[in-house]
Amino acid sequence: MKHFISVFLFFALCTAVAGAAAQDTFPVIFEATRKAVLSAEIPGVILSLRFDVGDRVKKGELIANVDIGDLDLRQRRSELSLRHLNVKVTNMERLTERGLATSDELAQAQTEKDVAFTDIQIYKRQIGKSRVAAPFDCIVVRRHIQAHEWATAGQPVVEVVDPAKLRAVGNIPSRLAVKLTKGTVHTFYVTDLDISISGTVEAVVPEVDELSNTAQVIWKIEKAEQDVLSGMKGEVRIDATAANSAPAGQPPAVGSQQPGNAGQQPAGISQ
Repeated sequence: MKHFISVFLFFALCTAVAGAAAQDTFPVIFEATRKAVLSAEIPGVILSLRFDVGDRVKKGELIANVDIGDLDLRQRRSELSLRHLNVKVTNMERLTERGLATSDELAQAQTEKDVAFTDIQIYKRQIGKSRVAAPFDCIVVRRHIQAHEWATAGQPVVEVVDPAKLRAVGNIPSRLAVKLTKGTVHTFYVTDLDISISGTVEAVVPEVDELSNTAQVIWKIEKAEQDVLSGMKGEVRIDATAANSAPAGQPPAVGSQQPGNAGQQPAGISQ
């Protein structure tokens, strides 16, 4: 009886070790797929900077604005001029029909009207460039300038990320990476949060690093109960046995072999 129990425990231990060996773990890092460095498009003093690091911002919300000087006054002046020129062109058309004004005079009035309208569009565009708005729902992760400081054109103002759009990136041994298929689900352990989450293979970069003999794999991460932050590290568990098997209906990956001795034909097939 004791001998039977010893043999049973031995085989159970061997089975557990074999199962653990079949599932390998590899380090990954979690990255935000939507992030942006928002800059000032025109030079000027930052009049306001409404959000600080860690604040959530809705898409389209104003984050900062640059002093536009007298651009708004110039736009207002052009709008008043355009109103007058609209009346002038209308009157000039009536006079031209009655022979009391020439076609050249009408063309000149029309040109003045078009110039005023174009000036208004230029001022609107310049004023629009003074606004730094959120391109998507995001969180501010870094500020590069403070309110009331001077900003040059193109100078970074804030950095933002969308925490809901994450991916995992890891360097996986090429013998496993080349056999992974898009859509395959894997389990990830997030070290900092002590939780497990799932993700699906999104891409396998078609290039192998010569030194490490690894290929980069990218996974799309599913939404977790706790926020996984960009830059966190973790591990992905890959079933080596499953990775060595080609998906149903597909040939094995290049370089892989079918089980059995190379060159041996299945039984029942003659030479």
